[in-house]
Formats: sequence, C-alpha cells, structure tokens
Amino acid sequence: MSSIKWCCAAFEGHFQMAGLRGFGVFTAPGLDAKPAFILQHRVVDLGSPYPRGEHPLSVVSDVQIQFCPWCGARLQKQYHDQIHALDRSDLRVSV
Repeated sequence: MSSIKWCCAAFEGHFQMAGLRGFGVFTAPGLDAKPAFILQHRVVDLGSPYPRGEHPLSVVSDVQIQFCPWCGARLQKQYHDQIHALDRSDLRVSV
C-alpha cells in the first residue's frame, strides 16, 4: 500500500488494522454501488470465535463516513483515484 497517498498516519494505520479487533477503515460498494468509506469496530479478530454470554453483544459494527475521523480530510476527494485499492468488501457487515 505504499503507492497510496494517505491523508494522515492514523487513517493508514486503521486501514492496516481492518479485520482485527478494534477500529478499522476501508471501502466497500455502497447501496448505490458507489464506493463507501466504512469505519468498523470489531470485538474480536475476523475468524475468531464470538464470545458467548447471557446478554446480546454486537461483535461488529459498521458506519459510513465522509471525513477522516483523525484529520478531517474529505475522503472521496482524498482517495478518488485510489479508492479501489482500499476495497475490503469481505469485511463489511451484511445488510
């Protein structure tokens, strides 16, 4: 991913962490087929068993974002030529 011009080191780091426990960012096709930027939080790493308990637990949460949460860059503008290199559709929560 060295050819990507990152808006900030935090966004790059969270892209590298996508799929692991904690926060990650990536793109995936949106409902209108245009690429969407996703901020995701995972309770466990992708492929790890989900914790069981007496109370319901959301193990993965996705939210679409338009601006970098760390530096404020407008993501569509920043990554318009590189958006497909950020595609990690396999990580997206199914709707």
